[in-house]
Amino acid sequence: MDLHRIRLIAIKETQDHLTSFRFIGLLFLLLTVCGIFVLKETGTYLEGIRSCSSGTSSIYNLPYTINIFGGIRNAIGGSSIFGMIIAVALGFDLITKERESGSIKAILSVPIYRDEVINGKALGGIIVLAITTIIVFILAFALLLVHSIVPGVTELSYIFMFWIFTVLFLSGIFIMSLTISTFSKTSGMSLVFSLLALLLITSVIYTAGSYTTEFIMGPDPSMEYQYIDSLDSNELYQMSVDYNKNRDELMQFVEYISIRMDYWELSKVLTWPQHSRDYSGSWELDRTLPPVGEALASMWGYVLFLIAYPVAFFGIAYVRLMRTDLR
Repeated sequence: MDLHRIRLIAIKETQDHLTSFRFIGLLFLLLTVCGIFVLKETGTYLEGIRSCSSGTSSIYNLPYTINIFGGIRNAIGGSSIFGMIIAVALGFDLITKERESGSIKAILSVPIYRDEVINGKALGGIIVLAITTIIVFILAFALLLVHSIVPGVTELSYIFMFWIFTVLFLSGIFIMSLTISTFSKTSGMSLVFSLLALLLITSVIYTAGSYTTEFIMGPDPSMEYQYIDSLDSNELYQMSVDYNKNRDELMQFVEYISIRMDYWELSKVLTWPQHSRDYSGSWELDRTLPPVGEALASMWGYVLFLIAYPVAFFGIAYVRLMRTDLR
């Protein structure tokens, strides 16, 4: 494996993607959708500032600047799917189009090995996704500056980590579509199966897991046994605590295996830190954000699974291409 050849393939793939009308059209739609969501969050932020300034709202509701970047989270991993569609569009025909045109045989007839091809194509796609998300974040910063909103240093570290997780999330979906491209014989089949797989890993797994958890756990036993005289309130309370603890553990595992929920939970901590703050036991308001590492200390499971998705899919794609008969 030659790193120089991998770099050349990655550069070519990056150029091909950035100059394709398909990518430019999807990027325009993504920027439009992200702009709408960010403008909506900006309006909410300014309204929160005005409410706190006029005394109509508590100082505890004073928003953070990074709340505005929640619009990007909603646009890419929330109700909008344009970010995920771009990731699918980059990868679904990377191998099938070479196979359909017969160029894969010509490529492998020169001193280029299969692992260099798959590594270069994957690297090129990830670079394009990084560039795409950088453009989206620059747009968000531009909208902030128009309204004279300037994030602080700590908030910038939160935004940077949010960008990293966004690239990881989209890379997982891109590598998934690349993997399906190595199995499919035509680009049409690859697109259909990529969209089905996208639906599976972003929605079906979480929904099915939630229903399964509810079925396994059943109703809260404290509600079922509350009229039994032999059980006092302390026993009922402990039963409810144990039930909710077990249920939360199962639901957390379900969230782990859904790449969309991994991204959603991590980005929620970074863009809406006030939702994860604990004000119990203290009447003193401290709006100082903890270091980003401290904020993510309890989220290591989500980070690992967000990384595991692209790694696992790439491993499958790598093995598949190595063993495929391309004659």
